[in-house]
Amino acid sequence: MEKAKWFLALLLCQSVLLVGCSSEQDKWQQQLDQQVLSTETKLSRLKKHIESDHIANVGVLKQYASIIRNSQPDVGQLAEALAQDATTHGPIIRSLESRLSDAKSDIPNAISIGYEPVSKVYQELSSIEIAANPDTYGMMLSDPINVLSDMSEGKLARVAAMSRDASARINDAEDFGAGSQLVGNPQYGSWQSGGSGGSFWQWYGQYAFFSSLVRRPIYYNNWGRSRDYSYYHDYGRSAYTSPAQRRGQESIERRTKDKFKRSGKTFNSPYAKTKHTTAQVARTQSRLKPKTMARSVSKTTTSSYRSSSYRSSRSSFGGK
Repeated sequence: MEKAKWFLALLLCQSVLLVGCSSEQDKWQQQLDQQVLSTETKLSRLKKHIESDHIANVGVLKQYASIIRNSQPDVGQLAEALAQDATTHGPIIRSLESRLSDAKSDIPNAISIGYEPVSKVYQELSSIEIAANPDTYGMMLSDPINVLSDMSEGKLARVAAMSRDASARINDAEDFGAGSQLVGNPQYGSWQSGGSGGSFWQWYGQYAFFSSLVRRPIYYNNWGRSRDYSYYHDYGRSAYTSPAQRRGQESIERRTKDKFKRSGKTFNSPYAKTKHTTAQVARTQSRLKPKTMARSVSKTTTSSYRSSSYRSSRSSFGGK
């Protein structure tokens, strides 16, 4: 009789735990579904703004690309490639669409594991939503715009940034040549391992002509120590970088630090210090942070989830 009571009590406890877990999972599903809807809506609206030329820098990017294409026919295709970001078919928008698709696909697996992976998916959706803000997207376009400005040798004004000489001087930066603002941005290229153990920047196909405009390859250790300001690296990286791309950036930074350490030297993160730019940009961007998911999980449930591991299997945009 006592054994029967004990067995029934055990079944009851298990039922209560299952109901509790199911309730939490239903709550997570609802929160993630709401965030997916919000993110999809924002991204759809952004694309409409781009198509309607309602974002100022969309028009500026198109205009600058047209001027460079007409005045410097030898780099016309490169200017045209940069102008793709003024359309809904450019690498930035395609990356956001790919990330949103991946995040949606990751939801069932995340919910089956627990709070931590669910929170990561929620934060990724929130980051995409921030990136889909028309003002934020307009600021992202300042990087390719300023690349075209530099290619014009100052004939076209930079936007939301100091002059080329002033920025290099204040930030103690090295001039890495045409396209410097885009180096390290995974929408335009990737870091590749070199024979000496270092890594160099390789542009994606449509931007490959940048390589012929510089005197030598751009190595990660040099760039990391002497990079100049860019909107992506100093303000937009959290919103415009996928989890897989972020892990890649952390990996190459870690390998470089280890290599320097073996030589008795120190390598500081390229992001250890925010580079200087106009005060207006700094004020505007300081408030942009991804939302976090409210935590409402029992200690028992949370501790069991923490022993699980989860990582998205999705690759970074561009297959690099």
